[in-house]
Amino acid sequence: MPHQDVAALLKDSAARDTQSARDSENIARLVDRLDYLLNFDYVGATTDPDDPDVKRERERRKEAGFKPPPLPILAPVALRDPDVTAELAERARAEHQKYEVPPPRKVSLRELMARFDGRR
Repeated sequence: MPHQDVAALLKDSAARDTQSARDSENIARLVDRLDYLLNFDYVGATTDPDDPDVKRERERRKEAGFKPPPLPILAPVALRDPDVTAELAERARAEHQKYEVPPPRKVSLRELMARFDGRR
């Protein structure tokens, strides 16, 4: 290989490495989305909307004022650099916390009696 070709390859190596990193991240993001889609389809296909537990959970979320996020929150499942994975996982956790349904709280006897009497 002539020395001009080797010099051109060396000059271009940084650009190729950058492009390779972008391509790798784009593929990883596609894997994340495909994983989300697969899980979404599975849950939709295996969940019975008439199941009493499902109805109860739906009602609990409605009472708690739960609003789902406007866009899906994608967990990083693809193999990436550990630092990038940690950052993306932290972002996903922070987003999930914004939309978590608080656990049901215990109702005091006074509140229960007020509900029973209709004075709520």
